[in-house]
Amino acid sequence: LLYVGQDNITDKELPHRTKLTDMIFAAFETEYAAMLERIKNSVGRVSFTSDIWSAISLQSYMAITAHYILR
Repeated sequence: LLYVGQDNITDKELPHRTKLTDMIFAAFETEYAAMLERIKNSVGRVSFTSDIWSAISLQSYMAITAHYILR
């Protein structure tokens, strides 16, 4: 993404789709571990809210949000 606007980009400089997928999963695992650690160190309780909806095509979605206070 840093190559946007440059005219001299070659195919070898762009990450392959599998490499990009690996990078996304690695970033997710890092952030997920950090989030778990923050929740473990939270003060008091963790509250959850949720929402469920469906698209016009009847594809279902669910979102869960956790609320907590850090020390």
